[in-house]
Amino acid sequence: NIQGVIASDMDYVFPLENQSKFLGLIPNPINTEKIAFINNPIQDKIMIFLGINKGSYLSKGIVYFEKALAIIKEKHNDKIDIQIAQNLPYKEYITLYNKAHIVLDQVYAFDQGYNALEAMAKGKVVFTGAEKEFEHQYNLTEKVAINALPDVDYIVKELTHLIEHTTEIESIRKRARTFIEKEHNYLKVAEKYLEKWQK
Repeated sequence: NIQGVIASDMDYVFPLENQSKFLGLIPNPINTEKIAFINNPIQDKIMIFLGINKGSYLSKGIVYFEKALAIIKEKHNDKIDIQIAQNLPYKEYITLYNKAHIVLDQVYAFDQGYNALEAMAKGKVVFTGAEKEFEHQYNLTEKVAINALPDVDYIVKELTHLIEHTTEIESIRKRARTFIEKEHNYLKVAEKYLEKWQK
């Protein structure tokens, strides 16, 4: 009975794009008035955060992050603080999460789900979906997130680059916040929904 279908990210665009009722992409809304940018300069160690939910362990490809972190810990243990949160009470989980500089989200995606978007809004460098199709959709010329792939060596390489070039962490986290404010502003997103509805 529907008149139209709207995709909220690129992962939904591809299976829908040839459907007659597909109305296009409207990004997920983020209320940046309620989600503050966390000014968290690197002082001693770079904190890398991995939150594990058993229900989405396989679908998010968490095993690749776990293997990559084991290698990174051997190579750069003096420069990093790895926090893995599994089945923690929310208050403890969010305290660790807010302290993180790098958040490992998922490997099987073309662009970001809501968890990644919230982390980007807070100024985290997020390993998530950030494929070429995503960059093209938003005309991006610089990274706003790290494209995570189901490839342990690749994840190790990307983490190593950030650990050895901490200024890149600062740059990406600021660009991530700017991107969220520009493309996911909840009021602009609401206007786009109204436009589709009125048509």
